[in-house]
Amino acid sequence: MTSIGAPGARPGGLHAQLVDALGRRIAHGDLPVGSLVSPERVESEYEVSRTVVREALRSLEVLGMVRPRHKVGTTVQPQESWALLNPQVIAWRADGPDADTQLGELLTLREALEPAAARIAALGAQQALVDTLREHLRGMRDAYERRSRSAFVSADTGFHRTVLRGADNAVLSQLVQTLIATLHARYSDRREFFTADTAASLDRHEQVVEAIAAMDPAAAEAAAASLVRASRVEVLGSAPAWEG
Repeated sequence: MTSIGAPGARPGGLHAQLVDALGRRIAHGDLPVGSLVSPERVESEYEVSRTVVREALRSLEVLGMVRPRHKVGTTVQPQESWALLNPQVIAWRADGPDADTQLGELLTLREALEPAAARIAALGAQQALVDTLREHLRGMRDAYERRSRSAFVSADTGFHRTVLRGADNAVLSQLVQTLIATLHARYSDRREFFTADTAASLDRHEQVVEAIAAMDPAAAEAAAASLVRASRVEVLGSAPAWEG
C-alpha cells in the first residue's frame, strides 16, 4: 500500500500527487505499454477516493499516456502517443530508462530552436534584453564559483528563457517551458553537475550575449549553435549524428 498523502510525499493535492506517481511509473516502464490500470487497484494501493483516481486517469489521458476503452478498461499507451514536449512528461522520463535517448532528442530540438531565437533576438536587441542576459550570466559565474547547484540552474534557465523570449515570437514563447524542462533534464541527479567543461560553457554563453549586444545575427546564431552542440558533447559524449 502506497500512501501519497504521507510525510515526504511530493507537493500538491492528492490528484497532482497521484498523476505524478502513475505518470512516473508509466515513464519508467513499471506500468508497461498495454497493461491495464485498474481504478480499483489504484484506489486501494494509494488510499485515495475513486474521484481522485478518475481525475488522475483523465489527466494522464490528456497527456496521451493512457486510454480508456469500452469493455476493456484503461490501458497504458505506447510512447509515440505521449505528449513528449510536456514539461511533466519530460521530467518523468529524465530519470527513467530512456533518459539519454530523451536528452538527445531534446538537444536536437534545442539545436533547431535556440540558434534561430538568438538570431532573431540580435536583429532588434534592446538594451534591457542585453542587460538581463548579462545579469543571468553573472549569476551563473557566481554560482559556479560557489558551486551552488540551485543558483546555477536558476540563472541558466533564466538565460535561455530570455533568449527565447527575446525573439519576440509567439510560437517560440510557447516552447519556453519545454526548454526549461529540457535544461532540468540535463541537470538530472543521474549526471555530473559541474564538469570540466563548465567554465568553457560560461564563455560560450558570453559569446551569445555579446553577439546579441552587437546586433550581429549571424554571430549570435553561430554562438548559440556552438553552445548547444558543446552541451551535447559534454553530457552525451558525441556530436550530432549528422556531423559525422
